[in-house]
Amino acid sequence: METGEMEYQRDRKTSVATLDKYRTEFNKVARGTGRISIEDVVPLLRSLQVKHAGYIVRNWINTNVKGDTLNFYTFQKVITAVNNSRPTWKDEMEGPLADRDGIVRIPGAIEPEDTQHAYAEEEKVAFLEWINSRLRHDRYLTKNAWGKYIPISPKGDDLFDALKDGILFSKLINDSVPGTVDERALNYPKTRPLNHFKMLENQFVVLNSAVAIGCRIVSIRPEDMVCGVKHLQLAVLWQVIRAGLMSNISLTKHHGLKKLLNEGESLAKLMARSPEEILIRWVNYQLSRVCEGKYIKNFGRDIMDGEVYTYLLTAIAPQETDLLPLRETDKLARAEMILEYADNLEVRNFVAPHDIVNGNMKLNTAFVAQLFNKYPALDDEDQPEINDDFDDSIDVYVEETREEKSFRHWINSLNLSPYVTYLYEDLRDGYVLLQAMDKLRKNLVEWENVNVPPFELRQHVFKSSENCNYVVDLGRELGLKMIAVCGSDIYEGNKLVLGLLWQMMRYYTLSLMKCGNDMVNDKAVLDWCNCKLKEKKKEKSCFTSFKDPKLRDSRSLLDLIDCIQPGSIGYDMVTTGNTEEDKLENARYGLTMARKIGATVFALPEDIAEGNHKMLLLVFARLMNVGNEIEAAPEST
Repeated sequence: METGEMEYQRDRKTSVATLDKYRTEFNKVARGTGRISIEDVVPLLRSLQVKHAGYIVRNWINTNVKGDTLNFYTFQKVITAVNNSRPTWKDEMEGPLADRDGIVRIPGAIEPEDTQHAYAEEEKVAFLEWINSRLRHDRYLTKNAWGKYIPISPKGDDLFDALKDGILFSKLINDSVPGTVDERALNYPKTRPLNHFKMLENQFVVLNSAVAIGCRIVSIRPEDMVCGVKHLQLAVLWQVIRAGLMSNISLTKHHGLKKLLNEGESLAKLMARSPEEILIRWVNYQLSRVCEGKYIKNFGRDIMDGEVYTYLLTAIAPQETDLLPLRETDKLARAEMILEYADNLEVRNFVAPHDIVNGNMKLNTAFVAQLFNKYPALDDEDQPEINDDFDDSIDVYVEETREEKSFRHWINSLNLSPYVTYLYEDLRDGYVLLQAMDKLRKNLVEWENVNVPPFELRQHVFKSSENCNYVVDLGRELGLKMIAVCGSDIYEGNKLVLGLLWQMMRYYTLSLMKCGNDMVNDKAVLDWCNCKLKEKKKEKSCFTSFKDPKLRDSRSLLDLIDCIQPGSIGYDMVTTGNTEEDKLENARYGLTMARKIGATVFALPEDIAEGNHKMLLLVFARLMNVGNEIEAAPEST
């Protein structure tokens, strides 16, 4: 028995049988990976019938868990924390969330007596203030026939009501990642408010677009968004806001990020770190310039006394700030002084004084990202921007291509762990790829044969190589073409990995339409599309292959969408597609309309306009899947 298990039994006198039960259920969720995501903890506790106060679990995880996953030993510690609170469990469940300042408790939709969801009022207020600031110049949101969306009042449920129809949400996605949503495709109220169906269509655009920019949308449906399920609305809202805040953490935009390298570290390894980790590096770099020995490991406990922010502001904006807040002994008053400086710098977003003092990690992360975006204060910032390739004496770093970004977003949409930030570096140990393989065919991976990271340094090459070789073997088992790819290519981050990823993405997409044991192939997708176009008297839009040049103007794509959902395309907005600009405009509209009818697509408008046959196949295959589902729907009701 492991030391951790003995300690756990000693704490709660847990029987071996109970411990084995916990481990068995844990392994079912982990599916052989040895780790579960943070989101899986509460459902697992519920399935084990471990009574728990949700806020105790969340607080313990926020304080003790780094990253998005935890192993079995850490899960035992969660149970210990829950059990140790059990004498007051009933009292705590009756009112902990309502009694805590800033926490709003809402009943579960299915089991209101047993399930409690909650959100932090300060986060709601911070998000709506950000929306008010970012979208204050949008003419539709500030002036329209049905009353203005902006500004949103912090009182009551105004934010949640404003998000229900998907219009404001879509505009925020475009603010975070410009050009993602073609707003012409949205349903807008005309003579009466949008009905439920029209709002659902807009929310399909929201959720499918969020996935396409790298957000993780797990078990969230358009119906949840339209019905105003508050904690789910805020979950998506935070991911969209985060995508925009973190988009500037790039060597292309900030050449000086190379100053954050540790000794012997490569640029690829640095950029493979999460944006939050890079922000922590940035803060520590700035602190090293003005205060020797001061550093942080998180945006929670380590910033609560306000000292770090005082030094940080002095480092990045020395002309406008000073160390005067350090003379204030009251932490709340010191935090207010810090935010007065931030206000003068026009970066007072997301945090209030109590958010600093209480160490709200989410809001403080957003605040620091704001500081970085406006005042990076990195050496070499005055140098010319790099475009695609960056080369110096330390390393070579190549900025992510469109194709790589699409593959990365697809992998992350599968809800694997860990989240993939930089494709080649994060796939080197083979672990994420093995999880993806298991999504291609259920129970394909024999997890007892998998080495679960992290690995000791001396074992890293060997264990990673074993995993990578296993990936190649499984690829061959699935019938993927692995002629030029071997395990060492994956471990070394060879560009050949892109070929493997393309085949995996294609296999996954086509498997959605699998009939029994028969896989749909490219020709079946082509035939289905042409048959559908002919059915609706749109023969002129038929095409000979996914390499057909006529697909570049997106008119065939738009016609097919109109065949699947008649009357959905506004043909007065479709251009002739004669110029490259017209092609891009049609492609943007076509992709948004595909998402509107329920297709999750990862292609970019440039992929369509340039005739990328691989991405075109995947887009049309997704539409075929949606079309089949729509046709089958009446039979299943």
